[in-house]
Amino acid sequence: MPELAFSPSGASPVVIVGCGPTGMTAALALSRLGVPSLVLERRDAISESPRAHALNCRTLEILAQLGVDIAALRARATPDAQSGWVRWKDTLAGGEFGALPYERIPTPETVPSPYPLFNIAQPDAEQVLFECVQADPNITVRHGWEWQSCAQHADRVTSRVLDADGNPVTIESPFLIAADGANSPVRLGEGIGMEGPGVIQRFKTVHFHADLSHIVSDEPAILYWILKQDCAGTLIAYNIRDNWVFMYPRDVADAAADDVADEVCVAAALAAIGAPGTGIDVLSVREWEMTSEVAESYRSGRVFLAGDAAHRYPPSGGLGLNTGVGDAHNLAWKLAGVLQGWAPAAILDTYGSERRPVASHNAEFSLENAMKMLDVFHHAGVFAEPGTQPDIESLRADAARWDALQASIEEQRVHFDGLALHLGAHYGREGAPDLDTQVFQQSEVGARLPHVWLDRSGERVSSLSLLAPGEFTLLLGPGVDAGAVAIDLPLRVLSCPGDFSGDEAALAELGIASGAVLVRPDGHIASLFASAAGLDGLVARVVQTGLAA
Repeated sequence: MPELAFSPSGASPVVIVGCGPTGMTAALALSRLGVPSLVLERRDAISESPRAHALNCRTLEILAQLGVDIAALRARATPDAQSGWVRWKDTLAGGEFGALPYERIPTPETVPSPYPLFNIAQPDAEQVLFECVQADPNITVRHGWEWQSCAQHADRVTSRVLDADGNPVTIESPFLIAADGANSPVRLGEGIGMEGPGVIQRFKTVHFHADLSHIVSDEPAILYWILKQDCAGTLIAYNIRDNWVFMYPRDVADAAADDVADEVCVAAALAAIGAPGTGIDVLSVREWEMTSEVAESYRSGRVFLAGDAAHRYPPSGGLGLNTGVGDAHNLAWKLAGVLQGWAPAAILDTYGSERRPVASHNAEFSLENAMKMLDVFHHAGVFAEPGTQPDIESLRADAARWDALQASIEEQRVHFDGLALHLGAHYGREGAPDLDTQVFQQSEVGARLPHVWLDRSGERVSSLSLLAPGEFTLLLGPGVDAGAVAIDLPLRVLSCPGDFSGDEAALAELGIASGAVLVRPDGHIASLFASAAGLDGLVARVVQTGLAA
């Protein structure tokens, strides 16, 4: 079996299995730290299936730090005016039961980030990421190459792969990242199990093109929950003028679920639209299983799981893709530190201990949202005996039932306002973020560095723009003099007011009103320092003990 003997930058590349958002983020993050990678993707091209649609503010912050053009993503995104709401409808053309704002899109000023969430079909997001990956000389992508198995050694991983022509190839790499999706062959090959309830429900999704803007009219939304009994499901409006998906639920206990004809699903989609004579161009009808599981371990020796390979959620929360981006960002700098000799090997153990609790919190949130949504369906009569569901006018006329339905819709508000989770990944504090909080930023060890507006050379900038993707950043408050910080670490030192300035409130929120803060390459706080006394030694000790205070 031949051995693949190439390295984009003269060093053995880290092998990444999977060229989706998680895999590409990992490749870009490694590259910014000077580490080359080889990305293996069994697909020949980006899948046209829309799948995920929301890039939350933390994901956008990460991608911006890695050099991805956020404006290019926005140019392909669903316009905010079309995607800032979710609605519960009889049919798309029928009456409305209620509506809620979606992830603060209507009120971006309440989001403590330079990049408020927006919606974009996953293929469009992947295309922008792939253009960035293609332009990076540190990253090599092989489409049509299928990972088969691997063997681990003391200093490397040997992967057995089939190339695009079906020829066997052996690839040596120091580490392997499995970003190969929910049914990850790498995870299965390493014998890592999943914890959670498994399959919760089955769906068939109908992806179609249609201009439904005349039906939506002045009630645009990203999600329409259709509550008419014979076509209950969810319409996702990636673009109201041409790109839609209908998610048609099938009972997981229904043995006949796999036998539902595609034609039945398309008919249900047309019924959900509710406008006779409407034509749609069906692109695909696919079976999909909703699960809630987290991998028992994120690491097997030199093999690491990330993204859907490590966690699978219900889509109710939009956290799957976004959690994967966070995984890649957390892992990449630790691999680089070990490969380049400035971080101890033990730091790799912190990948799972930091990211697995985040995944578990997100899984619980997504599953709870999915279960709570059933309450709305119940109050709307979707689960009544066939043919006995009251119409929307009858429900409105029954004050008690209507009030119960409205209360159930209101209970969904946290489902569509997940900012506490988006910004609340915390490496150190026990327990999930408080979903009811309105305080989304903390200057604490383990938290993301808060976003505040600062002045740099006369320009208004986010504090996050002070961070570099390939370095630690030491931010010094007024009067704090670190002297010459000389440690074997990729480190930049910025001081206030020499390199930036901010008002008293901003500096206090950053934790540097009278001290200093050390920020990891992934934007999370490694340590807070009350003064400059012994700062050199403190920074070095923090790094060598696993980057915790």
